[in-house]
Amino acid sequence: MSKIVGIGGVLMSDESFSIDENITIELKKLGEKGSRISRKAVRKAIPIFEEALKKNTPYETVSDRSWKAQRRMDEKTGKKSEFKHMRDDIQLSGIDQYGHVNVGFGEDTYWRVHFIELGTVNQKPNPFIERTVEETKDDYLNKMSSIIRSELGL
Repeated sequence: MSKIVGIGGVLMSDESFSIDENITIELKKLGEKGSRISRKAVRKAIPIFEEALKKNTPYETVSDRSWKAQRRMDEKTGKKSEFKHMRDDIQLSGIDQYGHVNVGFGEDTYWRVHFIELGTVNQKPNPFIERTVEETKDDYLNKMSSIIRSELGL
């Protein structure tokens, strides 16, 4: 006689059972196909966010972007930083194991972004990253959805 116990809404049995090997193989294939499809959807949809970020990133034409603190740090480390515009230094990572892509700024510009995004004591915030996320969220999700649906034949 088997005993069935309910824990947190889940019924559990003390009897063991096995799934047909063919079912296991097919479920594994389905999982791999889902992963491939989601990666493809991310690769095709991420340019929506990247282009909007380029458009929304402030572009300064007055300064040479050579800050005193950065020049001092370069003197200490012996490094010569390149003072690029943030808009010209937007970079994408590869797709990680979770299917995520990082869109951000390169090594020479990333540290400046938070001053503009969050503001300082002397400067009002300009939340261009937050604004970009809000502007592109629906388009990005629609693009992802349409690619996934077409790949699954729906």
